[in-house]
Amino acid sequence: MSGPTPRPGILDIPLYVPGTHAAGGDIEPAILSANENPLGASGEAVDAVRKSAESLHRYPEGGSIELRRAIAGEIGCAPENLICGSGSDEIISMLIRAYAGPGDEVLQSRHGFLMYAISAKTVGATPVFAPETNLTTDVDNMLAHVTDRTRLVFVANPNNPTGSYISGAELARLHAGLPEDVILVIDAAYSEYVEDPDYSDGQELVAAHENVVMTRTFSKIFGLAALRLGWAYAPSSIIDVVNRVRGPFNVGAPAQAAGLAAW
Repeated sequence: MSGPTPRPGILDIPLYVPGTHAAGGDIEPAILSANENPLGASGEAVDAVRKSAESLHRYPEGGSIELRRAIAGEIGCAPENLICGSGSDEIISMLIRAYAGPGDEVLQSRHGFLMYAISAKTVGATPVFAPETNLTTDVDNMLAHVTDRTRLVFVANPNNPTGSYISGAELARLHAGLPEDVILVIDAAYSEYVEDPDYSDGQELVAAHENVVMTRTFSKIFGLAALRLGWAYAPSSIIDVVNRVRGPFNVGAPAQAAGLAAW
């Protein structure tokens, strides 16, 4: 007799194996490949985590309400247009779980974040890779790879590891070329590092359309990688759908406290 059989496609997913890093003596290396903030988290965030340790026996607040209110007040949206996750990775996964499945396609540029393709495979969807030009997302190539099976289009902007980005005008052109039932996900994990005036993190596209999502993270600029905290700004209709696949306590209390203090 054979044992339990996983769903088709699961065993095709490569295991994600984090790298190991060490230096001689007491040196703590700055891990550039992981883009960890070498300055660490703010003192306020560290203190918030220490204080939260007094209530480890309590479940966290399920909807990250205070944190969402703080973010909403800063970017000028309603808290109902925000969702928090265990890193932006979880938000990417939830979006794909909610909108894609067997027979569907999830589109990205050739060197986009590997979790787009991995998450697509976990639901039986097919990852599609559009060629880049000079290691940069090519809008024309992306649009050429959209089919009637495309459900989500991911753009890491700026992108890791290529370090390239496309302008706000190019993002808008990409969105304009997509069918209304295809979601454009703008992964702006590194937006705080861009100074060029033609860059956009996509907030104006989210505000103006019903099929655009912007994801962000506290791991990089805020130095909270160990706590796994991310967020997304999206139309309330998409937030409502994703909340239905979100776990009830997906963001721990220490992460919420540190995120609020860091913000």
